[in-house]
Amino acid sequence: MSRFAVVALIPALMASSCAAAPLGQTAGVPVLASYFDCVRQGGGVVLSAHRAVSAPDHPENSVAAIASTGRAIPGAIVEIDVALTRDGALVLMHDETLERTTTGLGRVADLTLAEVQAVRLEAGDGTVTDAPPPTLSEALAATGRAGAIASIDLKPADESATMALARAVVAGVRAAGAQDRVILITYSAETARAVAALAPEMMISAGVNDLVDLAGLNAPQILAWTGTREARPALWAALGEAGVEVQFGTLGRPGRRLDDLYAADGDLSEYRVLVEQGAVVIGTDTPLAAASVLAGPLEAAGRCERDAG
Repeated sequence: MSRFAVVALIPALMASSCAAAPLGQTAGVPVLASYFDCVRQGGGVVLSAHRAVSAPDHPENSVAAIASTGRAIPGAIVEIDVALTRDGALVLMHDETLERTTTGLGRVADLTLAEVQAVRLEAGDGTVTDAPPPTLSEALAATGRAGAIASIDLKPADESATMALARAVVAGVRAAGAQDRVILITYSAETARAVAALAPEMMISAGVNDLVDLAGLNAPQILAWTGTREARPALWAALGEAGVEVQFGTLGRPGRRLDDLYAADGDLSEYRVLVEQGAVVIGTDTPLAAASVLAGPLEAAGRCERDAG
């Protein structure tokens, strides 16, 4: 069933008074929507590399990580984190401060772009690189060269701060002409609706625990994030029938994440089971391991066309 039949399935959702496009409306459908439809309908899967990393010698949220992941897994999603500097520039950084991932100190929000780019990134294995934290523009350019999709995390803060970040990111994506290869990650129903209305030409990742969580959203624009703890085949089937693609995360805290639990016995077949149960996007800290057992679904996704900017 196509995305556009969703109105017949859950008409009650059309009653939403949100300013975003109603569920099932076809106006403003993102270019990526048909690509993800094809992946779902063809039994494919897309791997999303958490913080863009696929190898421990590349720093998270770096151009090197984006390039490496793109080479290793054609068509991958690279999940990246953005932050605003004191002078309003967008740089890639997961934490509020520089300490964990760079040679520098201090809060990104208290520093200028020049000050942030004076520090150097450190890889997960402790390697200090010659690269500074990249700007969003640099990261989007790298994503384009890699043929990847950028999934941009709008970190939850108070609603005002999150939306200020969202507006800056949307402007940056449009300036880069990257609308057709970007997903915007949201963390609340209110933010999902607001960001979807702000950027109707971009895909939105929205948390979904039930079909009613799609109220006020334009189904073709949505990728449903369904957590990191356990597969939910019934929900996934319902979302698929509604034309909405399922995302599931095997990432998380080392030793407790599903990536590590799957690898513990040397049998990674659980990733294949997730795809069989309806997962279309798998967010993982170990994308190369996941790819090693998902050749068929990855090839199926590779047969789906998308217009890469």
